[in-house]
Order: sequence, then structure tokens, then C-alpha cells
Amino acid sequence: MELNQWFLVLTTLIWCSLFGQHDCGVSKEQMEKTAQMFRQVCQPKHKLSDEILEGGKSGIFPETKNFKCYVSCLMDMMQVTKKGKINYEKSLKQIDQLLPEDFKPSYRQGLDACKDAAQGVKDHCESAYVLLNCFYANNPKFIFP
Repeated sequence: MELNQWFLVLTTLIWCSLFGQHDCGVSKEQMEKTAQMFRQVCQPKHKLSDEILEGGKSGIFPETKNFKCYVSCLMDMMQVTKKGKINYEKSLKQIDQLLPEDFKPSYRQGLDACKDAAQGVKDHCESAYVLLNCFYANNPKFIFP
């Protein structure tokens, strides 16, 4: 598989695993593998336990530097942000191209509500944490990986 094809598959799997999609053209097994891949990349860098990351699925977001930087790692990998700055147009395009129809309105709503939430926050980890909390509060279908 060429690098560009691999990147497209990876991007699709990333979005699907992060947002718990069912209509993304990938199997549950593929989504689980993608989520595991994210953890394998970001979790060791930020020394977080599985228990802490599982808590994020319930909206429990620790206010630690390691957790905030883990979130930044995920968002950068997904290309939602780049060094703490939101990629609004790219995120909107990914929502439109990758998410099932019933998820698109909620994700657009969250993106629109949060596009300026971290404006002025200089630290990329802090910015990612602000965005995470905003997305969680403004997107009723938000799912933490």
C-alpha cells in the first residue's frame, strides 16, 4: 500500500475510533486497533495509565500536564490541531467526509462553538485541554478515545 493510501486509511480509522462511528466503512476490530495505535504512540510519551484514559470516556479529564499533552498528541495526530491551534477548515472537511450523517450536525456544532475557545492560549497542551473540555460540553455525541 502506498504511503498516501495508508495515510487516508489511517485518518479514516482515527476519526472512526475517536468518535465511535458505526458507518465509517471499517469494522469494530479496525477501530479498536486504531485506538490502540493512538495509545501506543501518545500514552508512553505522557506516562498515563489505562485507568486514567478510560476515565476520559466518562468526561473525567485530569488537570495534569501529562494528560493535557496526551490530548494535544491525539489532536495533532488527527490534524484537528497543530501545536495547539485549531485547524478549523481541515476539521470541518474531515467531519463532512468521514463521519456518518447522524454525527455530522453534533460535530459541526461542537467545532463551531469551540473554534475560538483556546484563542490566546499559548501552551499547546493547555490549548488542547481547553478544546477537549469545550468539545465535550458542546457536542452531545462526543466520544473520548
